[in-house]
Amino acid sequence: MGCLESDETFDNRYKSRTVNRDAEVILDRAAEIVRSGGVVIVPTETFYGLAADPFQEEAVRRVFRIKNRDEQKPLPLIASDRSVVEDLTGPPDTRVRELMARFWPGSLTILLRPKKPLPALLMNQHGQIGVRLPPTCPARALAARAGGFITATSANLTGDPDPSEVSMISPQVLEAVDIVIDLGPTPGGKPSTVVEPAGAELRIIRDGAIPESLLTDFFRSCLRNRGEQDSP
Repeated sequence: MGCLESDETFDNRYKSRTVNRDAEVILDRAAEIVRSGGVVIVPTETFYGLAADPFQEEAVRRVFRIKNRDEQKPLPLIASDRSVVEDLTGPPDTRVRELMARFWPGSLTILLRPKKPLPALLMNQHGQIGVRLPPTCPARALAARAGGFITATSANLTGDPDPSEVSMISPQVLEAVDIVIDLGPTPGGKPSTVVEPAGAELRIIRDGAIPESLLTDFFRSCLRNRGEQDSP
């Protein structure tokens, strides 16, 4: 993969924000920008997203401003691997561990309670954050280089379509970020499915790439299996 020439994609206003090097060098530079509080457009396993360091509140606020997003709607996160998720949220209980084992890496965002401080803008009213471990993609590689996590909201103005190509991204958004990693079309499709494990129930917060029926059937089978194991 490579990054398109700046003058093939953008007018002169965007040249300073668009990198034209091989993917590894691009990601290294992008990680430096994220660690310094910047915002990067990066391909995920579904669409192009806005990546920032979730532990830097001003960077998180900047993502909200770029998108014109309501601050009452928390930003989800992408993790580089399961170990950083457990470091942030603690060892998962049996239900969550089974979900992770079955559907991660994948487009499943799980609501979890962090054990370490994070900006309140990332948490819902129950003190939960949304985290996913996607399949191999530039966004996951960027998270690994940037400290383990990046924000994972789509690179659009609120209400606009999720962009699967840089050409679909509003010029207002392109102008507002520090760098654009253009690696061609993303897979597109549906956004990640968002779930909340709640006791013996799996709440589907947002339908998405992983069908609700597949998740609920799996969750119920896990509950049945545990019930059989607990029976005398």
